[in-house]
Amino acid sequence: MPNERKLQIIKAAAKRFARHGVSKTTLDEVARDIRIGKATIYHYFESKDNLYIETLRWEIESYLEQVKSVFNNPDKPAAEKLLEYFLLKESAQENYKLIYETLLNYFNDKALEKENEQLKFMLARESEFVKEILINAYREKITSTSPALPSYFVMNSWGILFGMKLNLLASSNKPEAIKDLILKSFESILAK
Repeated sequence: MPNERKLQIIKAAAKRFARHGVSKTTLDEVARDIRIGKATIYHYFESKDNLYIETLRWEIESYLEQVKSVFNNPDKPAAEKLLEYFLLKESAQENYKLIYETLLNYFNDKALEKENEQLKFMLARESEFVKEILINAYREKITSTSPALPSYFVMNSWGILFGMKLNLLASSNKPEAIKDLILKSFESILAK
């Protein structure tokens, strides 16, 4: 866990990067936002790029903590956990802007290798959480589990996020009806 000053810098940078993008954010602005000198930022980060990657990693860690808390809720059945998981992703554009933008950059072949490394880390950890919930909740329903199944859920849930945005543009179907369809589809996959 970073010390307080470093975390303060990361949080200020996260707001700047999310609002203005990496290229239009300067270290002077980040420093000014939290009333420190730019030299203090350089004490903790060797460059703006380094600050950005650490900020992205911090946001990914925050997101993964949310995913973990969704799946570790003992009071909810697995289907509700999966729905809450999808809703968490649905909020990514608002609540996890750096992750969302990094995914868009990846889809547009504009992501940096270091960003791709962070996405790989996130997707792998997310798959581990999904694997736990699938094994614990659907042990009797799944006769032979492919090691690819958790990854399938993770990748498709990110795809659903972007698919739902397209659906809002192209269709009058309500998002709730789409979510119901998604859950029924996944339940059907698990029942086989």
